Amino acid sequence: MKERQTRSTPIPPAARDEASGPDPSRVFPSAGSDAATPIVDKPADASTTVDATAVGATAVGATAAEVTAVTADPALSTIDGRNAAAWGVMLDDPESALILAVETLEAARLSSYDKGTAESLLNAGWCCIYLSRPEESSEYIRSALEIYGRIDDASGQAKATHALGVLYHKLSRLEWAVDYYSRSIEIARKHGLAARESSSLNKIGEVCKELGNFKEALDYFLRAYEILPDHEENDELAGVLLNIGATFTDMENYPLARDFIEKSLAIAERLGEGILAAQAWSRNSRIDRAVGDYANAELRIRTALDLARKSGDRLLAVECLLDLGSIEFEIDRLDDALAGFMEAIELAERLGAKLQASKGYEALSRIHERKGEFGTALEFYRKHSRYEREISGEDTTRKIKNIQIQYEIERSQREAEIYRLRTIDLREKTDRLEAMNRRITTIAEIGRRITSSLVTSTVIDTLFESLIAHFSIDVFGLALYNQKSDSLRYICYVERGVNIKRPTRKLNHKRSIAAYCVRRNEAVFIHDIDKEYSDYIEGEPVFYLGQKGRTLFYLPLSIENKVIGVMTVQNYEADAYTDDDRKFLAALNPFIAVAIENSLIHDRLEDLNKDLKRDKRALEKASREISHLANHDSLTGLPNRRLLFELLEDACHQAERQRSKIGVMYIDLDDFKPINDRYGHFTGDHALIAVAERFRNLLRASDIVARVGGDEFVAVLRNVKTRADIELVADKIQSEGQKPLAFIDAECRVRLSMGIAVYPDDAQTIEDLVNRADGAMYAIKHGDKNGYAFYSGEAGRPARGDVTP
Repeated sequence: MKERQTRSTPIPPAARDEASGPDPSRVFPSAGSDAATPIVDKPADASTTVDATAVGATAVGATAAEVTAVTADPALSTIDGRNAAAWGVMLDDPESALILAVETLEAARLSSYDKGTAESLLNAGWCCIYLSRPEESSEYIRSALEIYGRIDDASGQAKATHALGVLYHKLSRLEWAVDYYSRSIEIARKHGLAARESSSLNKIGEVCKELGNFKEALDYFLRAYEILPDHEENDELAGVLLNIGATFTDMENYPLARDFIEKSLAIAERLGEGILAAQAWSRNSRIDRAVGDYANAELRIRTALDLARKSGDRLLAVECLLDLGSIEFEIDRLDDALAGFMEAIELAERLGAKLQASKGYEALSRIHERKGEFGTALEFYRKHSRYEREISGEDTTRKIKNIQIQYEIERSQREAEIYRLRTIDLREKTDRLEAMNRRITTIAEIGRRITSSLVTSTVIDTLFESLIAHFSIDVFGLALYNQKSDSLRYICYVERGVNIKRPTRKLNHKRSIAAYCVRRNEAVFIHDIDKEYSDYIEGEPVFYLGQKGRTLFYLPLSIENKVIGVMTVQNYEADAYTDDDRKFLAALNPFIAVAIENSLIHDRLEDLNKDLKRDKRALEKASREISHLANHDSLTGLPNRRLLFELLEDACHQAERQRSKIGVMYIDLDDFKPINDRYGHFTGDHALIAVAERFRNLLRASDIVARVGGDEFVAVLRNVKTRADIELVADKIQSEGQKPLAFIDAECRVRLSMGIAVYPDDAQTIEDLVNRADGAMYAIKHGDKNGYAFYSGEAGRPARGDVTP
């Protein structure tokens, strides 16, 4: 491979300083912690985009016969052209690209064109990666790899091996992804394929970045950058530059980050690479937010959003919408932020992007909480919590895989040394690795068990039972940190099998190792308390049953550097736990923290639910009481005038349907005022209550009686056939009114004046019906009283005791 001159776009010295440390000859990265979003995945180079008339002459590994055949046979040139077309639309429309690739595959097989067959298979494999169909993708790519090997096409082998790395990368099988990327690098180096080597180095850098090893990621990205051809400006170069800028952003070196991102953006825009340009604008926006420049941050993220939409990258559009909403929230444009987050959630749920949907619902909850709409905030927080639990389960699996890849990486890095060791040393290391793997399996099982419940007591019991199966534990404790009171509250402290109630401790307590652990957010491992306690506390530690633990391990429980509590395991003997035990508990820490956090969220949700249900019941009860008071007479409990008219309207509709009649009786008590004057208002009220009860007993359950005034009542007889039926009831009421009302020291009679109107004979509307019954009643009232009359319909005068049609 010939020497190349220094690149025209030099690497800043500061970038080289940032990257110093890792050995450039290493193939495998070290494992880290936090994941990061990789730059857009794309088939690594454009070697499949070929000139259909010249493909035979440029195909790497093609035989002379194939070159001649491709040049002479238009059918083979058509296959290459169709492969190039599938490649060109793959990112924007993978479904259509897959259909084209499969059709081209059949044509290539019929033509016995191995090169074209392999390219079609590889195109189909890439399409299935983008469509999240891993099994089909693996089958297509492996078939392509087999053909490339058979025809001795080194470039094709490197591309297919790289594609398998991308497949497993997307499946979060990082150990396999790194293995395939490394194989691709070996093939590329052997055959002088600089672009291929750069592409796979770039992908290993993305793995390091996902695992939180930013300096090692930077090392791989810079190596990928330096070996690219000097004279070419392509999307591969833009992607590497953007990765370098993104890594510097994560390292909070914003000037260098901006420099590389701007270079990537310039190339992407010149090439018309919309997705890369959108990612560059998005990264620049995040830098603006980090330094507090919200105006520029908004302008840049809106540009990124427009590009993402035009390029058809819906997931990138979701991320841009979430970033835009966060900016609007921070500058207090709540309605704009609300609309943006709703749009992001709708799109994320269509895409099945749980993490982005969870972020959106959490943001909506914060917005409604700021607005004081706590019920709506709670509903959105529930949805966020549901997604968090689902993501937590998936994160558990990914964490297990990350632990496994750490051990695999360590094994690979020491491979050369192991081969030089004696047989006995090799066996010891192998045994240790197997022991580590067994512990990984144990950690995974314990993590699965404690995260499977949302009940705090169940989580603690499961954790304690799991730990005592692997450790000799004399004391086990778990305390929660309350940020408001700046104190620790033990929810569990078991010593010699007894759960002891321990007092709450302030975080500034000088004799508490637990408080020391939480204040510094770092684990404390004490081999012998008698020799080491003065390193952590002032004065001797407090022990509750007289016997002190000699070996103590305190572990802060934290999520994203936020401490939520502390766990301790102790033994009465000194040096009871090994460093491997400490590592085991430290590896279990994320699972414990997630399980406790989930259970606390669940408890808070349960409490909020109870409060809401209690408030709801109280509101419903108050509403019922208010509704009753608004529609009923407070003295007699009968419907008032308002409710009477509503019930009478329903009765009229029913009578119209059933072709029946309604009798409306307007009743006034004769000479009721003397009762109040003679016996007092208390007795008068009791007289009204007694009269109301008589009316209830005389009428049917389907009839209505209401109090509409001081001593005025209205009775409504439903489903009546003739006026004679109404007259019969009127006689009963009149007769009942003759009976005296008995009180404590007196007895009185209450006579009735009653006017009657009939629906639909006398009136068609409710108001007319009641008014005419009232008019008939007044005719009796101004005459002899103590009687009833039907409304006659003649000149508005009532006819006493007379039923007129």
